[in-house]
Amino acid sequence: MSKCSSNSYDLKLVAIDEQICALLQQRKEVCSHTPGFPSDEIISEWAQQYGFDHTFLAMFFHLMRREKYYNPKVEPTGFRHYIPVLQTVEKGGRLYTLSSIRQYENASIVQLLVDWDEQQEPEQTIQLIDESYECQIRGTRGSNGHESSTFIVTPPLPEDIQGFDFVFTQYEDVFEEKPTGWAVTIHG
Repeated sequence: MSKCSSNSYDLKLVAIDEQICALLQQRKEVCSHTPGFPSDEIISEWAQQYGFDHTFLAMFFHLMRREKYYNPKVEPTGFRHYIPVLQTVEKGGRLYTLSSIRQYENASIVQLLVDWDEQQEPEQTIQLIDESYECQIRGTRGSNGHESSTFIVTPPLPEDIQGFDFVFTQYEDVFEEKPTGWAVTIHG
């Protein structure tokens, strides 16, 4: 019988590990890239049924929720030009301005500015959402009454964004599974 150690990998495991990978991919497709998390009761049942520690299984499913954080970050390359947008929407005492889009060969960078009365509390982080594009937040900076968020969008946005809607959605959680119902749409 072959044994596994920290320095070796039993080749008899290749087929099983490949099936695990195939099941993970199938799960991702079924859940539409929103992995969710089994209830504590379900995890306890599985832990008992399959002889695993409850905490181990919980950590396994927690890791699957965080898969998007392990996706490679796109670094825009080959700057082409700016697309000036300068569209502003007022919502809840805040001004949301889509100032410009920087076009690159492999991506676009969308710049969102938020301005508010300094005495108000800042909003929670918002994400640019569009199902036909991959949107990653590059960073957010700000001070009292002003915030600037940068989003990397792939593939690159079209040159003519007229009629294109940019929807910025707010979430309760870092996993972006629980929308608050708040969103702002800026028309291109």
